[in-house]
Amino acid sequence: MGVTVDVAYKSLNKFTEVLCGDKVEILQTEDSNILILADGMGSGVKANILATLTSKILGTMFLNGATLEECVETIVETLPVCQVRQVAYSTFSILQVFNNGDAYLVEFDNPSCIFIRDGKLVPIPPNIRVIENKKINEFRFKVKKGDALILMSDGTIHAGVGRLRNFGWVWDDIATYAVKQYSITISAMRLASAISRACDELYQFRPGDDTTVAVMRIIDSKPV
Repeated sequence: MGVTVDVAYKSLNKFTEVLCGDKVEILQTEDSNILILADGMGSGVKANILATLTSKILGTMFLNGATLEECVETIVETLPVCQVRQVAYSTFSILQVFNNGDAYLVEFDNPSCIFIRDGKLVPIPPNIRVIENKKINEFRFKVKKGDALILMSDGTIHAGVGRLRNFGWVWDDIATYAVKQYSITISAMRLASAISRACDELYQFRPGDDTTVAVMRIIDSKPV
């Protein structure tokens, strides 16, 4: 039985910034859907360029059948180096869901994916690989109708730092909140919007960092 996905995302720009330092790519192949979230270092124009380059490179290479090693190696060699920090830095998450229900998740330094099934949190085990001196977590699993998978940039876990919360909105609390918002009928956009709105409130509507929430829901196909 083939699966269909509903994908949506919401981004908050860092307060006073015109451009968002996070970038989301949503792609389709003949047998899969791909969701990529890249978070460029810092904010503003530089971060936007880093995130855009990263997401475009990953998307193009994945569509053409490149391996994860080839993708990471290309990103390391391609991204411009920050003159201040002397690193070319962009974190990323990649989620690929195939029509047969197979799924593949890759994470590099972004908050871990929130995986909800039957209204409960599903733990994602660590499976660390080191590629080009970067620790990458890989997870292969099966999805089924009703699942929700949430990718986030680190602006979510920094929400409220120094204001309403001493240490920000920790991952466990975000996951608990997401589970409470979840229902079998909720759309990807409504779920992404709910989490994004909660982050904005914690930032007191002045986000201290670019904040992006991207959601993929596994649903029944709805022919139009």
